[in-house]
Amino acid sequence: MPLTKRKVDFLETLIKLYDKDKAPVHYADVASFMGISKWTAYDMLTELEELGYVKRQYFIGEDKSIGRSILVYMPNESAYDVVNKSSIHEWNSVKEVLLNVIKKNDDSISVDDFMNEKKAALKPLKFCAYALTTLLLQIKTLDVTVIENIKNSININGSEAPVILFVGIVIGFYIDYHLSSESRKVFEKVNIFHKYIKELSANDKTLLNNFLKESLLYI
Repeated sequence: MPLTKRKVDFLETLIKLYDKDKAPVHYADVASFMGISKWTAYDMLTELEELGYVKRQYFIGEDKSIGRSILVYMPNESAYDVVNKSSIHEWNSVKEVLLNVIKKNDDSISVDDFMNEKKAALKPLKFCAYALTTLLLQIKTLDVTVIENIKNSININGSEAPVILFVGIVIGFYIDYHLSSESRKVFEKVNIFHKYIKELSANDKTLLNNFLKESLLYI
């Protein structure tokens, strides 16, 4: 039976925290990251343990004579499999929607559409893809020659260089033109964009680069 989205979100959070420090995670840390009670986190992790996706360990501090052992959790290989499949499915859905927006030149898409999402739902890859889409729609108003120059300028190799260069070039051009209110909203979030780019895995950077290249075919 497929896991609910909530269970997948718990697994994703546990994996993120576990991979960050390469150490088992206390349920209170999961709770803090997700903005929920520690008892809710404990109950869900216990349920995921029963399903075989996580395992518990009891950690004892260096001074074994003081205090009780601490209950911590770590993801099993099956947890990684579930999260990876879920992430691919989610990305393909987001990508399809955004490519259709670009193909139709639907400038009704608003930066607020994704900026106002709940923080927990605003994943780095999705944020970056929406930001790129908004900028791609903006450059359609530029001269054809300018657009071709932008395309040629980002035709370079690198895990994150193309998207960073694209954002920089577009901002540069719009500094010389009248900025629409929508463009200004995007530019105000550039620091967040660069922060999220650094947080992306090598695979996510490749997905974003491929998305940009495919999107430019419709500009």
